[in-house]
Amino acid sequence: MNTKMLSPREVIDEAIRAWRQHPDAISFNQVEGFVRQILGWREYMRGVYWAQMPEFEHTNSLQHTRKLPGWYWTGDTKMNCLSHAVNQSLDLAYAHHIQRLMITGNFALILGAHPDEVDAWYLGVYIDAIQWVEITNTRGMSQRADGGLIATKPYCSSANYINKMSDYCRSCHYDPKKRTGERACPFNSLYWDFLDRHRERFAGNFRMKMMYRAWERKGSEEQVAILERAAWVKEHVEEL
Repeated sequence: MNTKMLSPREVIDEAIRAWRQHPDAISFNQVEGFVRQILGWREYMRGVYWAQMPEFEHTNSLQHTRKLPGWYWTGDTKMNCLSHAVNQSLDLAYAHHIQRLMITGNFALILGAHPDEVDAWYLGVYIDAIQWVEITNTRGMSQRADGGLIATKPYCSSANYINKMSDYCRSCHYDPKKRTGERACPFNSLYWDFLDRHRERFAGNFRMKMMYRAWERKGSEEQVAILERAAWVKEHVEEL
């Protein structure tokens, strides 16, 4: 669809036809969710692109400045989730939405990568990354560079989410339950570091109050240890 080899209407019509012919094999919830993503979210992204460009291409509301780690172009990292998602992306020019948003995009966000770096990677790697559909999802939903125009909260998480939603952590060099120490998953310290450094911006967000209450409950000694680990991770990100 993004390369205009198929029209959205053609895809929607075929999905509904298949559901009507095989109602026992395809549930209404399945076809509704599929159609809604095309007719709803995809067209919403098109509208945002035409309404907000070219200014949207230069937004960086979080003022992130870091470069993407070099292993985004090689997959050579001990973090199993990122190694798998990056290598799959490089091999197939495709990754699932959750791999893009909550693995590669999530890490770039909590690391503080410049959205220009993230845009360049997604446009360079994925076969379906035509700019109008890529940049609104990447710079907007994934990196929160648009200041909240598209999403009500940043799409960031610690290793806990990744561990619950996948089997990546089972065979990883890092421990998803540890926040500090040599084998602590980098997602954990970077996640809390992201929340801490953007506290003024997000502490009042109704969808993030629970996260900040959890951060406060950790106490100053644990907070310092986590932030020190995050500083080490950022300094040695190419070695992870």
